Amino acid sequence: MSFCLLVPVKSLDTAKSRLVTPASDRRELMRAFVADALEAALASPAVHHLYVVTDEQGLGPSGTRTLPDGGGGDLNAALRHAERTVRLRHPDLGVAAMCGDLPALRTDDLTTALTGSTAPRWYVADTAGTGTTLLAAGPGVHLDPHFGPDSAHLHEQSGARPVRAEVASLRHDVDTEADLRAAIELGLGRLTRAAMGRHAGE
Repeated sequence: MSFCLLVPVKSLDTAKSRLVTPASDRRELMRAFVADALEAALASPAVHHLYVVTDEQGLGPSGTRTLPDGGGGDLNAALRHAERTVRLRHPDLGVAAMCGDLPALRTDDLTTALTGSTAPRWYVADTAGTGTTLLAAGPGVHLDPHFGPDSAHLHEQSGARPVRAEVASLRHDVDTEADLRAAIELGLGRLTRAAMGRHAGE
């Protein structure tokens, strides 16, 4: 099965407030996180189209498309709006939504998560087991996103099946300094490594 992958990105000016770095550094880091996640996703044979859902400029590298944030600041509303658009364009494809703050993402982990389930809808929980880093639905099945606090429970309660496979890099989103240290241990993407190297040398 092939997918349209939606990667929502909110305003970089307010992103990652729990990282103990200046706001300008957080903005650059988040841009690098997203770029590394997109690069890994583009290489997956399961990703037929990659859409960045954002009002930010210049986030999508070659091979991606951009959709405006139609949710008025509500992530789930933005994803529902984007899903309607891509379902009309690509009715025969599955649709998935993935967090953008995955700087250690490996292509194989994403491919495993997208292709390893026979359920109509499924999700990948984060390392804490409470959040969601990926939600997927087959062709003709509503994504029905419930991102936010305790989203893993909400997605399971709504009928989505959890992915049990070992997809460590897909579970390590970064919100805090501890999250970033864990991602470093997994191995950061090249753009995040470069961004962190620049700030380390300042």
